[in-house]
Amino acid sequence: MLEVLLAAIVGLIFFFVFLALHLRIRLLMVLVCSIPQLYLVQLGGADVPMAFLLPALLLPEFIINANRFLAKATNIMLLGLILISTLSLAWSVEKSMGIRDIAYLCEFIVISNAVYVLAVKDRVALYKTINVMLFFVCLQAITVITFRFNESLELAVVLSPISKYTMGMNTLQSLLDGARNNFYDPVKAGGVLFVNANAAACYAGISSFMAWGIYKALKSKITLMMAILLWATVFFTGSKAGVLFAILIPAFIFYLKLQRSTRVILSSVGASFAIVLIVISVVFSITEQSVFLKESTDTAETRYEIWNYAFDAFLNNPLMGQGYGGWEADYSKHTDYFLPPHNTLIYLWSKSGIIASMLGLGFILCSIGVALRAIRSTNNEQKNIGFSFLMVLSWLFAHGFGENFGLIGEQHQMIVLAVMLGLCLAANLPINRHNRVQE
Repeated sequence: MLEVLLAAIVGLIFFFVFLALHLRIRLLMVLVCSIPQLYLVQLGGADVPMAFLLPALLLPEFIINANRFLAKATNIMLLGLILISTLSLAWSVEKSMGIRDIAYLCEFIVISNAVYVLAVKDRVALYKTINVMLFFVCLQAITVITFRFNESLELAVVLSPISKYTMGMNTLQSLLDGARNNFYDPVKAGGVLFVNANAAACYAGISSFMAWGIYKALKSKITLMMAILLWATVFFTGSKAGVLFAILIPAFIFYLKLQRSTRVILSSVGASFAIVLIVISVVFSITEQSVFLKESTDTAETRYEIWNYAFDAFLNNPLMGQGYGGWEADYSKHTDYFLPPHNTLIYLWSKSGIIASMLGLGFILCSIGVALRAIRSTNNEQKNIGFSFLMVLSWLFAHGFGENFGLIGEQHQMIVLAVMLGLCLAANLPINRHNRVQE
């Protein structure tokens, strides 16, 4: 107890010292730390990463800019989701799950606001800050490529004690206990930070799209090289859906850039493309899970039983859902092997009810609206940021319909989404002759 108290005191001292640093430095600390996460402490048996605590350094800018930033449509949807998630704690069996989700939604808004504020003050400085983050993402990408060619090295590194700092002690212990995961699949590689190759592919892919947008703004060859490396890394993860997304999404953006069709035609093409991406995510998710289930259990045969169960559960309580932990508790009654929903909107309903799903869908649509507004701009920098953001959204949201990333992605992916959302919101503001945006 004394050690925890001393650590808290030292932490508070450092916190107030770091608050005196420039926003660019504090944001850089948050972005870079989000990559290794750095699980240093456990609270109540839960691994708490340093990356979860550092966004508190960005609170001063959030407090000052809250009225303006929270009025954005995307943030209104997230605030509604935070509210309904808080209410759903009343009928949840695992309240800690809900508190975690709510905390990450709040952090997402705080980080996105900090990016927005820095972009308003000095966009070039923000680009350079993001470049530093991308360098460390590239180091993770190199481990993906290395592990794909050397599985024994992957096992030795990921299952070593060092992983308790990058994945958390609970995750490491689960792997050591033999928990089934595609981490053990010899044709998949997640690098030193991921046990799930699909999550690693998504992170590398959306990071490459972010890097491409920064390259188009800065014209830095180093940024272009990082974008290419991150994009190529997707092909080494072994994620089939990831490979298709890495090819189809840039191809679609290239098509949009060449088109001069009417808005109705482009909207129809865009909607059709979104459906294709979702189908790809779902189909490959079903295929992978079906093989996994055949090797793991005799009672659960295919992914379809998840949706059959979800449909029946929805009819039982469409408004309130099952609460946090409700899916896990009830699903185990129907089969001897637990499966999560593998669908963003279904999981939102399960946790907090139909209103949460509607707010999640609203956030998706509002985010796409932010990207499209930037794309319609006559300013090339703004347009390219919009295209970059649209690519990030396309991958993260579509992949979420076949995985369990959550609405804003897991803790690595959410940082990329927060950065691109804040940057694109700022990019939609007028630019003055000093390359600064005006509110």
